[in-house]
Amino acid sequence: MSGSGSANPFAYDVVPYPTAITPALTPERIRSACLIQGYRAPSIPDASMLEIGCGEGFNLMGIAAVEPGMRCVGFDLAADAIARGNEIVAATGLQNVELHAGNILDYPRDGEKFDYIVAHGIYTWIPEGVRAPLLELMAARLAPGGVAYVSLDCLPAAAAKVELNRFFIGATRHIPDPDGQIAETARLIGMLCSNQREDSRLKAQLDQIAAELPTYDPHYFFHDFMAEFYKPVGMDEFGRAAAAQGLRVIGNVDLTDYFIENLSDAAKEAIIATGRDFSKRVHLLDFLRGSQMFRRLLLVREDAPPPDEPDGIRKVSFDFLCDRERGSDEKGDYVRFSRGDDTYMFARSKAEIDVMNALHAAAPEEVSFDDLARRVDVPPEEIELILRKVLSIGLALPRNPPQPFVTTPGERPLVNKFIRTMMAIGDWTITMRHVKFLCLAEPTRYFITLCDGSRTRAELAVEMANRFGPEIGIRQVEGAIAELVQRRVFMA
Repeated sequence: MSGSGSANPFAYDVVPYPTAITPALTPERIRSACLIQGYRAPSIPDASMLEIGCGEGFNLMGIAAVEPGMRCVGFDLAADAIARGNEIVAATGLQNVELHAGNILDYPRDGEKFDYIVAHGIYTWIPEGVRAPLLELMAARLAPGGVAYVSLDCLPAAAAKVELNRFFIGATRHIPDPDGQIAETARLIGMLCSNQREDSRLKAQLDQIAAELPTYDPHYFFHDFMAEFYKPVGMDEFGRAAAAQGLRVIGNVDLTDYFIENLSDAAKEAIIATGRDFSKRVHLLDFLRGSQMFRRLLLVREDAPPPDEPDGIRKVSFDFLCDRERGSDEKGDYVRFSRGDDTYMFARSKAEIDVMNALHAAAPEEVSFDDLARRVDVPPEEIELILRKVLSIGLALPRNPPQPFVTTPGERPLVNKFIRTMMAIGDWTITMRHVKFLCLAEPTRYFITLCDGSRTRAELAVEMANRFGPEIGIRQVEGAIAELVQRRVFMA
């Protein structure tokens, strides 16, 4: 199960891992985060990318479909996953994706240099003896000025999860099949949650697992919470491990460490004193906040980092698909902006409300900093401060290059070919902003396949009526287009 040359079956062949569609690992998100944190990552249209541990390669496919000039290469130890992925690549006709079975320990250190290298959800879940080779491989194949991405669970926030992992493995070791182990672990979580005292050190972690358990794919849960190898590290330790391979940590894709204005003055001074040593900065933040369990880190070659990019926040656009609600409380009136149930912000000052209203009004278009500054009567420096806060909690996402989709399809609507093909062969796809779009409605899937740019809206209505009934007309087609615009699937 280790993937390190062991004779045991590889866990990801025994229990296939459901490849997550991860927007944060796309070159577009990485480049945007780099710009905001002061670095100019490689230009994307003709860039190259290597994904280590790519599974079926769906993330690479989604990237390649939007950027046909990119070269996207991936490898994984799970040969079955690679075989499934290559079938999809062939079906979709993508010419710029290469998937191979491979091992971190044996993958060539010499050869093509890549502008972007990503390793998502690997570092914490592989044997310790494979961690240094992973970073070594990334350093060896990263082009000068390129950027690498590594995601991992980190300490101290993941400490309770370590012990729960050991407990689940020990308590289910007698069960021979993975599905039985998963079912027993789910039962144990319920039992543990119902018996925790209020002063329990495990309660917060168990309550979070129990709340999220219904949303987990069982096989994802198996590999994340019941992994044979699971060892989170502190950011200071990871920073030293990266440095030993000639790599330097420069930031976090999620920008969660970008805003520190809500810390005490003493804490802010201590953070500022770390300068541009990001590992030291977030090591301190992890103890100040105690809540950052999962990190998406950016690394560069120490000898050849990307060029500095001053005022990078002014060179990106902002994606702000949020709900808005007015209210008041004991502190006064506010406007609540939310993205899902757990990500929200109460805007109270006029400047905050004006900036966030302008972002909201632009959606689903993505608005540049300069355009935003023209829309509001707020000084640019104050706009930057508000954006840092909004970005750090995930209400807005930075975007560079500009949006590849259109929000006003023409008379002959055109959906990206990859999206059309995925809907023709299954019930989900990846949008043009790299979000998984699950569509169980057959009429919607079929409608998407029809939008190949050859049919007028009236002709689409006729085709849909012929297949699904005469009640479908131009009004229903217009409604479907309006809904799909929000999904970001249409091309010019």
